[in-house]
Amino acid sequence: MRQKVLYLILALFLIGSLASSCKREDGYQEPLNNPSEKQSVKENQKNENDVDRSEIVQAKDLDESDLNKEEVKAVEKGSDFNDSAQDNLDLSEVLAKGANIEEIHEIVRVYPSGKVLDLTGVEKSIWETLFYAEEIAQDVKNRIVGKSYGENCDVPFEDLRYIRVLYQGFDELTHIGEMIVNTKIAEDVVSIFKELFEQGYPIEKMVLVDEYDADDNASMADNNSSAFNYRNIDGSDNLSLHSYGLAIDINPKYNPYVKERNGKTVVLPENGLEYTDRNKDCPYYIKKGDICYEAFIKRGFTWGGDWKKTKDYQHFEMKKEDK
Repeated sequence: MRQKVLYLILALFLIGSLASSCKREDGYQEPLNNPSEKQSVKENQKNENDVDRSEIVQAKDLDESDLNKEEVKAVEKGSDFNDSAQDNLDLSEVLAKGANIEEIHEIVRVYPSGKVLDLTGVEKSIWETLFYAEEIAQDVKNRIVGKSYGENCDVPFEDLRYIRVLYQGFDELTHIGEMIVNTKIAEDVVSIFKELFEQGYPIEKMVLVDEYDADDNASMADNNSSAFNYRNIDGSDNLSLHSYGLAIDINPKYNPYVKERNGKTVVLPENGLEYTDRNKDCPYYIKKGDICYEAFIKRGFTWGGDWKKTKDYQHFEMKKEDK
């Protein structure tokens, strides 16, 4: 299977990519949008004879012992794939080249979170397969160990799942999203994001908190939606439910954490201060009874916006004993 996937990488050099950006105005839009400008695949690709094996293994997050001669050859031929994967992906063009669902899944898997997918003309039965949960693979472990999965983390990898989903960005385009959650809630979380995507619910970013070196404040300030991060509750020695992958934060800049501490109001992220006024007209607010709220609540989650003292408008959680 690994060999088949690696050879599939080569096909991506033939895939044209489309890219565009636009500002979101008020209200929700349908998630299936078409980027307007095609980007070309990088020219002057490196000759396969010039590729160093150690560089390939490191770049591809592969285990040297797992590579046989045929696999090495395939990876070497695809050594410039990381460059082409920086472009956006037109899924209809992939289908036009005869790729089946399994092959599409593997192709999209190597595209990083945040990249745009053009789903114009792609049937639901195909794009919905891009919502899934899987065990924590070695490439994901390499990204999180020493960051969100710190030295003192005692949560077994077996208790966590890496999920990949699609979401509608603030730019009204379809993006790839990623998150790590507890295995107990993984399927529910996949279903939640599929529901939000179908409803055109806007999410600005969804990458692992490790992209911010597991700095929760930096992630929130950048309005990144995330879940697993082995850390304490702010201002406490107690572990957060994020440590177990049982809590999820959505659009945190617009849905800040608000708490009274020593007579002062603490707002996190700090750049979310203006959004503590929940009477403002903002399409990115989470409010009781809205699409996002209902998607989580009907699956047994509780919302930080319902807390009596502290308010955590971004936060949905599942107690360890509730699932």
